[in-house]
Amino acid sequence: MIRKDNIYGPKFRKLRVLHHISLVDAAKDITNKSTLAEWEKGKDNLSWCKVIELLFNIHIQPIEFLEDSVSSQLYEAIANIAVAYQNNDEKQLIRIFKENLQKYKDDKTKDYMFRTAIAANFYEDLTGHSMCPLVLKEKIILYFSNVIDNENFWCYEDIFYFELITQLLDAKHLYGFSLKLLEYVKKNIINFKTWQELTLTALFNAEFSLIKKDLKKAQSLFEKINVLEIGDDYTEESIRKKFMKALIQYLKNDNNTEIYSMFNCLDFLGLNNMKSDFETAFLQVKRIYDK
Repeated sequence: MIRKDNIYGPKFRKLRVLHHISLVDAAKDITNKSTLAEWEKGKDNLSWCKVIELLFNIHIQPIEFLEDSVSSQLYEAIANIAVAYQNNDEKQLIRIFKENLQKYKDDKTKDYMFRTAIAANFYEDLTGHSMCPLVLKEKIILYFSNVIDNENFWCYEDIFYFELITQLLDAKHLYGFSLKLLEYVKKNIINFKTWQELTLTALFNAEFSLIKKDLKKAQSLFEKINVLEIGDDYTEESIRKKFMKALIQYLKNDNNTEIYSMFNCLDFLGLNNMKSDFETAFLQVKRIYDK
């Protein structure tokens, strides 16, 4: 929930007035006029999902309103997990996992659930071993099932979380949720680079996890991702898509020529971090398929 001393209500009011939209029209089918008026004064609570629906009523893309607030909060919440992962610090990931799992057991909040899951996801990616309890996986599946059931409306934070837990999901649910995210993207054109980058990253993470779990489903998902138009200013995403295609071709034909050609190109372009990530991914796939 948004805090009672929120700064977002007044920010919303400025945008609403700027677009000459009344309180009644802004609140239509989402909340009532008086609740919206109180929230605009910073005196009441509204859930993020309701806020995002309100934004559509005043013709504002969520990323315009939320990027600086929600995005920064989300990244700050998992900063220690990201650092441990980048440092290949398995022990630290285990500590973070246990700390957040205990906090989640104490108060059952979504934030702690996903912090626990993300630590487990990164640990599994590093080691190939799972430490995520089945009950937590089931809670995550339920969470994204509810996203889909709620008119398949993906908030920014839903996509953010999905991007970071694909390793934990079984192939069936991972494939199904990815198709629904694709459906959402196609129906809701969002012309903001940060949001599009996040969505593409989530889909490519899902694709790579599927490559490791179920090649047939991975091929099917890639065919659907492949029809998405990726602009010229999305260079990193275009390279990742090409790498996913190369991995699938390698597993189908046992030919690594295209993959090593990509490594050489990344060397030439000085994209050392990306090359290192791709090399790690390639080794993971080789180990799984015993090639």
